[in-house]
Amino acid sequence: MKPKIFKRAVFLALGLFAVTLSLLALHPEPPTPSKPLFVGAQIDPSTRALFRRACQDCHSDNTKWPWYSRIPPMSSMIGKDVGEARRHVNFSHWDSYNPDQQEEFLARIGNNARIGRMPLPRYTLLHHEASLTPQERQQIYEWSKAERRRVRAAAGPAPSSATGQ
Repeated sequence: MKPKIFKRAVFLALGLFAVTLSLLALHPEPPTPSKPLFVGAQIDPSTRALFRRACQDCHSDNTKWPWYSRIPPMSSMIGKDVGEARRHVNFSHWDSYNPDQQEEFLARIGNNARIGRMPLPRYTLLHHEASLTPQERQQIYEWSKAERRRVRAAAGPAPSSATGQ
């Protein structure tokens, strides 16, 4: 008699769990206000489109959260990854970085794109549209190099540590 009750309880618990997960997955994510990427930077539309397609979900405030991002344990894993990516650099806050920070970010962006470190393979596994071709990687690298030169020139010469005496 007891095994029958146990089976029903397990079946009921699994059913409630499945319904809960379904409701979480179907619950729409609130709309994210679209913020422009790289405010203050000189970036051509084609390169900006590459960043939108391959980078903005993690490195901006314009994240499009997939349905599975609302189901534990994926929700905490994805939230952690996006939070960490934004801490590295957030393209929606580009104009809040000083020129030295922008130069450093541009160097890392270019190098990481060029050698294939970004976007992360685990991201492109589920988001094939974010994969970059070798030509697109080179395009991001060339833009980052040119923008880094522009930022450096706009900032002017670095202050000398000598006192001039």
